[in-house]
Amino acid sequence: MINTERYVVSYGSISLTATNPVQEFVEPISVGEAIAFLKLPTRDPQDDDENDLLGMFIVAAREQAEILQNRDLVHKQLDLSFDYWPYYWPSLQIPLRTPLVSVDLVQRKDADGVVTPLVLNTDYVVDTAKQPGVIVPPSSVGDWPCFDPWPSSAILIRITSGYASDDAFWGGPGARIKVGMKMLIASWYSNRLPFERGLDAASEYPFAVTSCLTYGAHQRVL
Repeated sequence: MINTERYVVSYGSISLTATNPVQEFVEPISVGEAIAFLKLPTRDPQDDDENDLLGMFIVAAREQAEILQNRDLVHKQLDLSFDYWPYYWPSLQIPLRTPLVSVDLVQRKDADGVVTPLVLNTDYVVDTAKQPGVIVPPSSVGDWPCFDPWPSSAILIRITSGYASDDAFWGGPGARIKVGMKMLIASWYSNRLPFERGLDAASEYPFAVTSCLTYGAHQRVL
């Protein structure tokens, strides 16, 4: 089993692509859905502070689900930076994210500071069918191009990953994930502390929540 996050941390870094304006995500659950699930009374006028709090809970619940699912649940663009090509990796594949939507940029920076963009299907091939998606050298090349790298972060791979709000995924395992997210939001809303008196720390999350959020979690197998 492959742990991509451990691989990235050990040999590079991963972060949201810096954009202006900053990236905004279409969350799988709306504030209105959260209000309906919590059965909160209609506020007139609306309680902006309560809506902001629910919005933060939605983001936090989605991020918790992403950790347990080992995949991205919203469309996001990410930058993966490496110091060198990972020659030791099986078949020279570089695992990216699940689900991989596209590879938007691959470039290398040499020791003189010259940046060279690589060309899709000439310098690298993308496979979005695998889970996680990968990039590999073309069979005609057989290896990643050799170069004298910049001392740090010499290779940049920019990708888009995640599910769209209308993806068929949300009608399958995604539906159960959304239930788990709503249950987690309800717990946070009703209990502002992460524990109850006499509750064992190992039982912090109710089993039903963990079950829903881990259902169908992607297993990364070669």
